[in-house]
Formats: sequence, C-alpha cells, structure tokens
Amino acid sequence: MSNLVRSPASRLAPREGDPASLLAPAKTLPDVVRNCDPDVPLLSGDPRWQDFSLARGDHSVAALERELEWRPKDRFVHATFVSHRGAGKSTEILRLTKRLSEAYEPVNIEATVEMDPFRIEAEDLLLNMALAVEQKMRERGTPLPVDLLKRVTGWFDEVVRTTKWAQNYNAEAAAGMDLKAELPFIGSLFGSLKALFKQESEYRTEVKQVLRKYPGTLLQSVNELLDAARELLGGRDLLVIVDNLDRYEPEVIDRLLVQGADRMRELRSNLLLTPPISLLLQPKSAQLDTLYSCHVLYTVRLRRPDQEYDAFNGPGRDLMEQALALRMNLDAVIPEREARDRLIAASGGAVRELLDLVIQAAFMARGTVITRDDVERAVAQRRQRMRDLINANGWLDALVKLARNKQIFPDKACMDVLFHRLAFKYNGDGWYDVHPLVAEIPEFVHARHDLLR
Repeated sequence: MSNLVRSPASRLAPREGDPASLLAPAKTLPDVVRNCDPDVPLLSGDPRWQDFSLARGDHSVAALERELEWRPKDRFVHATFVSHRGAGKSTEILRLTKRLSEAYEPVNIEATVEMDPFRIEAEDLLLNMALAVEQKMRERGTPLPVDLLKRVTGWFDEVVRTTKWAQNYNAEAAAGMDLKAELPFIGSLFGSLKALFKQESEYRTEVKQVLRKYPGTLLQSVNELLDAARELLGGRDLLVIVDNLDRYEPEVIDRLLVQGADRMRELRSNLLLTPPISLLLQPKSAQLDTLYSCHVLYTVRLRRPDQEYDAFNGPGRDLMEQALALRMNLDAVIPEREARDRLIAASGGAVRELLDLVIQAAFMARGTVITRDDVERAVAQRRQRMRDLINANGWLDALVKLARNKQIFPDKACMDVLFHRLAFKYNGDGWYDVHPLVAEIPEFVHARHDLLR
C-alpha cells in the first residue's frame, strides 16, 4: 500500500491533452513528487511510459491485444488481466485501448472509486455498467434512445417503488430537491441508486434484496443498453474495463466473478476484468481460467533466484533506471548511482514500490537532491511498516518458506503475503520471492539463518 494519503480524485488518470500527461522530466524534488504519483496510470503517448517486457519475461499484453483483435464477430471476449497490485496493469490497459481505438470504444470503470471500496456485488457492477455506458454514449454525441432509457428506468422504479428508500427518494423528488434540468434522463434514479450502493445501510440491503428477486430482468435491462450502444458505434464494439478489482479481498471477487460467472458471461459486451492474482493461483469456488481467458503481467525481474536481494542480473535494473529518467532528470535530483541502485533493488522490480520509495525519499531529503542517506530513511520507514504487518498477522513462517523454495504452497498466509505485496512472482519460468525489504527484517534474517545452519 502506498505510504501517501491521497484524495480519491488523484487516482483518476489524466485526460488526453492535459499537461499532467505530458510532464517534462522533473528537475526539483517537488516536481519529482508530482511526476511520480503511482496512482495515476499513464495514457497512451505519455513520454513517461517504459517498456518492461524484456525484464518481465511474458507477452501478456500482446496476447491480450491479439485476442481482442482476432475475436469472431459473433462472440464476446471476457478476459481477466492479473498481476500483483502495482505492477502496471492500469497503464498497460490504457495504452492497449488506445491502440485498439479503431475497433473498440472503451468504457472504463474504476471499481473502488465508483462503488463501495470494500464490498462489490453483481447489482453494483450492473448498475454502474449501465450508467457508464449511457454516459459514454452521451459524451460522444450518440446518446442512447430515450424510449429505451424510459423503459429501463421505469422497470427499476417499478421494482424498488415499495422500499423505504424509494418512498423517501420520491418524497424528495416531489419537493423538487432531486430533479435538476441539467441531469441526463437516466441520471436521477440511477445516480441515487449508485450513491446508495456505495455505503453500507439498511436501505442498501433492502433495495438489493428486491433487485435479486429479478436477476434475469436486471441482466436483460443492462444488455438492452449494451445492444443499443453497439448499434450506435458504427462497426466498432464496446470494451468495458472494470479496473481495481484486485484491491478487494479475494473472497469478494470470487463471489462476483467466479460464483457469479454465469451472469457475467451473459453480458453482451466485451469485458476486461482485473481480479486479485490469488484467485488464479489458489481458486476458491472454481478455477478462474476455466471461466475467463487469463493474461498475467509479471513483476520486473532484477536478478536470478539464486542471487542475493541487492544483486542485479539481466536488463531489469537498467529498464527501471530508464523509467525513472523519463520522469526526472536523474543527474539533477538523484545524482549518486548508489542511491539509484538502492531504490531499484529495494523495489523488488515492482513499479509502484519504486515510485513510492522515490516520493518518500524526496519528502525526507535534507537538501535539494536525494542522497543515499535519504533513500535509507525512506527504506527504513517502509521496512518497519512491513515488519509490523508481518508480525501482527503471523506471516513470517510463510515468507521464509516461500523464500527458501521460490514457489507458493497451499496456505492462506501464502496468498495473503502476495496480496499485500510482500512477495512477487517473476517471469515466465515462474519463480517467487519475498520483497527485498522483507529479507532485511531482523526476524526474517534470524529465521532464514536458522534454516541454513
């Protein structure tokens, strides 16, 4: 998890043409912080993007692109794009959709922003999909037919009319508190439902229970909107992307995508989903890759599995340094090679970890540049937070075993450390290892030493 506290708005990607997406390399520490925000994925054409494919050892993005390009016209792609959190999925998705813009109209939904960040169910996703598609079509100047919107919203209104929430909502609307001329037709009722579903409440539970009585009609209503949108695209097709699903607990997404796979696969749209990687590695209800096509984005490999955690081997180290150079003038802000090497090695090859460490080092810098001492202070802070997390949850034994065998094993703690970015998977050969800073924690050092005696 990032050490920074950010507002929800900062998670949104910059828009095309926004100066934030065309930043020149930073020459001062304040600009370094602004230019390294790991929560802002890079749009296609952003000069800060770095190709890590040589060091990842996979071809997942190319394979996903071909699946979308080569799909039969009478079939939809329902794919998952998985990795450790912070590996760069959102950036790669934005670039992919730009390359496929002649064939697809992307509809992006940031799950943790648009919905409850802790709990998400089919009703949430279907409602947000309807809203996102309607908004996308309106923004591009080809709004969905009014009669269809009236029919769909009329069904929703009819179904939830008897609930306590609907009675209060209608009372407010009648008083003129909730109806504004500038709102799109679908926005009033659906927008209110969306706001209701984002927070736990008695009303939310009641409305969802009512909607669950009509699962087929709810799905059909959303499919009618999807069908109408495709007809208006003039030969192009929809690609609905639901990002940030990997930030939810695996059990939550298992219920949504695996137990609820039949409903998801009946959606008449191409889908790109980003579930937690643990659902692929340790299935709960069923195997994820038997229900969806799966594409895995690996962590950047910096060394061989038999080398120490501060060693470098292969192109990974140089590619990570090049990525930093695209965001900042390294000679001006991190002039010492030792400081750069320490940042890169301490990241474990995770792009988000690298950017977070750079930002923390900039905050802690005692001069106008980031020195090795500044980096060590940032590293110490991150390492201590990891240590507390590991000790509080009893994950030490799982981490030591993973580091020894370089493979995962059937234990919930093993999945937990992957979810919390305390361990990573590297390249197509498929080996795992702990985060380099975990390897510096005293309890880990002692336990590892005891095993080697």
